Amino acid sequence: MKPHFSKLRRFLIIFMVQLIALGALNNHAYSQVSNDVEKYPQPLLSHIEDWNKKQADKNKRPSTYVEINQRAFYDNIRLVRSQTLNEATKLMVVIKSDAYGHSLEMLGTVAEIAGADYFGITENSSLKIMKKMGISKPIVRLRLASNDEITEAHANEDMYGNVEEMVGNFRMAKFISQLAKKQNRKIKIHLNLNTGGMSRNGFDMDVPEIRDQLLSLLKLENIELVGIMTHFPNADAEDIEETRMALKNFREQANWIIENGHLDRRDILLHVANTSATLRLPETHLDMVRVGSLVFGEKLEDEAPEALQQLMSVYSKVGQINFYPKGSSVGYGSNYTLLRDSYLANIPIGKVNGIPRDLVEVLIGGHRYPMVGSMSMNTTMIDITDGAENIKPGDEVVIFGTQGQDEIRVEEHWRSTISDIHSFIGLLNHDVRYASPLSNE
Repeated sequence: MKPHFSKLRRFLIIFMVQLIALGALNNHAYSQVSNDVEKYPQPLLSHIEDWNKKQADKNKRPSTYVEINQRAFYDNIRLVRSQTLNEATKLMVVIKSDAYGHSLEMLGTVAEIAGADYFGITENSSLKIMKKMGISKPIVRLRLASNDEITEAHANEDMYGNVEEMVGNFRMAKFISQLAKKQNRKIKIHLNLNTGGMSRNGFDMDVPEIRDQLLSLLKLENIELVGIMTHFPNADAEDIEETRMALKNFREQANWIIENGHLDRRDILLHVANTSATLRLPETHLDMVRVGSLVFGEKLEDEAPEALQQLMSVYSKVGQINFYPKGSSVGYGSNYTLLRDSYLANIPIGKVNGIPRDLVEVLIGGHRYPMVGSMSMNTTMIDITDGAENIKPGDEVVIFGTQGQDEIRVEEHWRSTISDIHSFIGLLNHDVRYASPLSNE
């Protein structure tokens, strides 16, 4: 019996060791770092590693800084591709205005790796950056460029690469045609129609003369029509019937151009859907959608995928902690009065950093604490009375992002005002943006 007992004991010991080992492998903290990273393609991992090598680590960064999660950007693009679009629909990732303030240099290559079919930009400066990065996907300018911008970009291909121009009037098309002819080349264009009612960049085909101009435009030399587009300004409205009607009109107008211009429909990309239309009206997807704020993690629509991740995190630190008695007023205008004896944390961040003046609360130690008083240019006061015994100068403060089990998202403050979100992101100091590390340690 003893030999059998010895064998059984040895088996149980080995079995328990294996269980412990398996437990370690399945430990959340371990698997989050290893398995999470392993799911990404090597070019993406190498790109992130390169960024981490050339930037300062957290200990050497200023008190207030921004971190951009490149993996989250990749995930968001893949999420939109898999959950929102069918295989036949192309995806344009709009990265205008320095990738909505997130850093085009950090994210352009990520989008290409994630499967973007097209890129949307507005400025020549973006073209210059993308040329240096070696972006190979086609690029469309989503704005009527000035003649100077057009000349600069297309006369210096070695510096700016190739860009397909959006055209909204005959004079502009003629200018591009003449420029291309001088350079003995063809410039690709996308006709913008005013069907959506934006009255900003497009041909208004309700005017008979415009239809004549479009037919003349198609006969111009050295330009190649590759797309017809419009923009819907009210796709985020509660009532979207107006947008549905605009889509119907766009189809009719685009078909008129194709038929009367004797074009091959297979050579023309029809694209009308911005982020709101992409999420709310699948019938607007046509040949391609133009998605911007969505892939940057902004959940501005109820239809946005639940798994969408916020890219940008904004960090600061507790500067000093002061005690003030009940009845003390806080900030300029003395419009806030303490209702109890309070401990206030001085955070070295304020309006000059682009932080919203009506900031509601921040995270410290994984808990939310409210802002009190009016924000100053360089200082924000946070009421930490309920957790003062556990908070000390130098502790991390999360303005936007995740800490512990909680997350503060940008749209918590401006869900209904998209322009304010983009103004905030664009104002953040570009000198303090860093890429998130591959490891969560």
